[in-house]
Amino acid sequence: MAVERGRGRVTASLESAMVARRFYLANKQKNEIAEELGISRFKVARLLDEARESGIVRIQIDVPTEIDLDLGEKVAQRFHVRRVLAARTLDEDPESLSAVVGAAAAQHLSNILGATDMLGISWGRALTSTVDAFSTRSATSVVQLAGGINARDSDIGGVELVRRMAAKTGGKPYPLHAPFLVGSAEMARELRGDPSLADTVSVFGSLTVAAVGVGAWDPPSSAVFNELTASERSDLASLRTTADICGIVFDDEGQVVTSPLTERVVGITLDELRRVPEIIAIAGGRDKVAAIAAGLRSGLVSTLVTDTDTARHLLRV
Repeated sequence: MAVERGRGRVTASLESAMVARRFYLANKQKNEIAEELGISRFKVARLLDEARESGIVRIQIDVPTEIDLDLGEKVAQRFHVRRVLAARTLDEDPESLSAVVGAAAAQHLSNILGATDMLGISWGRALTSTVDAFSTRSATSVVQLAGGINARDSDIGGVELVRRMAAKTGGKPYPLHAPFLVGSAEMARELRGDPSLADTVSVFGSLTVAAVGVGAWDPPSSAVFNELTASERSDLASLRTTADICGIVFDDEGQVVTSPLTERVVGITLDELRRVPEIIAIAGGRDKVAAIAAGLRSGLVSTLVTDTDTARHLLRV
């Protein structure tokens, strides 16, 4: 009897292995396997379960070595966001760090974008690095989220960045030919309604993914901050302004800072941005830890792409 039981186990193992090979290696459907072997679909499912439980099938998930998955999950849980991708880097030089974070963001975008998606992007060093590293022909349309700024040497203006990204995806570019900050809230509203911007503004409500930078206010590393007078900066600082995303400013708790200044921004509104299903913040560096934390606390961001050093500091704030 012992021999018979042993033979039964061997037969079951062989049958499980046969089913597993056809399912995992030949990519056959369960109903196909059932028909070929003359068994029920339910038995195929049971044999696949047995193959995993017995160790015949061992599933290994290879995480890219440049991403620290465990650290990212801890930060995601800490701030209650969907995911955090923490790219490993040994160099704290801003240019090197930006390149590493941008490459990780480009890979993530390559994995999620398709022809039916509409991607909104802001501008800045991290977004420039992301566009530089992106290489997937996804046919995704690309939309500029906010008007143009006085780009620094390391940055590319929003219109050019959108065109570069659209050239890589093969999708349609939607540039926003307007300044980022204008003289009054009334002027900003008029520009948003101008026929020359209508094509871009009209698709804000159709965005499926937004890739955005995070501006920091202490120390200042923000397009909004750089566009302001000393008096305007002082006024916003008194409101504990810590971060900005697409011209929307937040305090250290992630609450939106209400100011007449923010109404002068030409670009996507907070309500429009909140309706985007996937908002990816791309930012890193110790000088941006407080700003990134504020952005995560706002509830606006669903995914953060950063570096491991920044991620570790985020766990301490």
